[in-house]
Amino acid sequence: MTAAETSLRSFSQVILALNASLTEARPWHDFLLRLSDYTDAKYATLILTPPNAMGLGTVITPAAQPGIEQWYRDNFFDIDPFANLPEGKVVSLYEYINEVDFKNSSYFKDFLNHVDGSHVLGVDLRTSGGFEARLRITRAAGGEPFSIAERARLELVIPHLRQAVEIYQRLETSRSEEAVIAGGVEHFAVGTVILDYSYKVLKMNRFAASILSEQDGVSLFGGRVVFGDAKTDADYRALLLSAVKGESEDAPELRVARPSGRPDISVVVRHVSIPDFMHTGSAPAIALLLSDPGSRALVSAQSLRTVFDLTPSEAAIAASLANGMSVSDTASHLGVALNTVRTHLRSIFSKTGVSRQSQLVHLIHTRVRPQERSNEETARA
Repeated sequence: MTAAETSLRSFSQVILALNASLTEARPWHDFLLRLSDYTDAKYATLILTPPNAMGLGTVITPAAQPGIEQWYRDNFFDIDPFANLPEGKVVSLYEYINEVDFKNSSYFKDFLNHVDGSHVLGVDLRTSGGFEARLRITRAAGGEPFSIAERARLELVIPHLRQAVEIYQRLETSRSEEAVIAGGVEHFAVGTVILDYSYKVLKMNRFAASILSEQDGVSLFGGRVVFGDAKTDADYRALLLSAVKGESEDAPELRVARPSGRPDISVVVRHVSIPDFMHTGSAPAIALLLSDPGSRALVSAQSLRTVFDLTPSEAAIAASLANGMSVSDTASHLGVALNTVRTHLRSIFSKTGVSRQSQLVHLIHTRVRPQERSNEETARA
């Protein structure tokens, strides 16, 4: 294999890892590891800062020792002099900052020297939506400066990285919106069930599973939702058929009487809109929303302390946000300053590994089982 073929293969592996990273459990990690090999560097670092993130960027350096990323965030992010680079342009550290002055700075002595770094290449990308990505390629101490050819190799990656960041922003926006919706659904104890075109259950949340497991007027049998009353079951099947055909944009509601005498369950049947080519048996076709008027779910601060190792103050703030309050409402409710809540929120983000409030709410509702309020508690609220 020629040198040109080897270089092309390495570049291809970097781009494949970049594209794959958008949907992986640990986004960007494999890409950055590939990129550090591709540029013969010790570290490849990506710092992602969403719009209005209060300076809370996500720092990803897969090759760094544990704790280094958080140490940088807490102590050096705001004083890093190699920042605010010309948009989209690959710049070397010592053409941007005087080398003698830089090596006399506390940033070099306390951070870069500590992590055994020397020569650095950087590029800053900013999306139309305000998302910022800082890419930094760092060589070990004593390494040679990056050559013109090596800079050119990195420049080949930049258009692909820009496109990936744009896509990532859209995905994160969509995920955040879904998290808000999911959080609201969880908060108000609404069961969601997704059915395929043969009316079999594809997935459900825990509230739906709880309602169905009670077998009180509605249950799960053979992978399908069924009703104890024959007429109710027949009405349900008619609504399913109408929904699959997309005959109505309305979301019909079915009232389900419970043999136990508890309040009726409300079942809303909704058509799931997907592209025509996906209209097969295993694709999502119908969404069921099951509502039990007698329950509402709340997350307790104590449960968050246990799951995420939060302090009492952090747990109280996280629980308040998970239960639907805004940051300002949380400050007022807890009797603390708004800046105090924001300071604690930084620590909560660090401990939970998220960078947005909506991501935190989604994570909490995914990991922590809410407590049901009693009727007496509901009346007092």
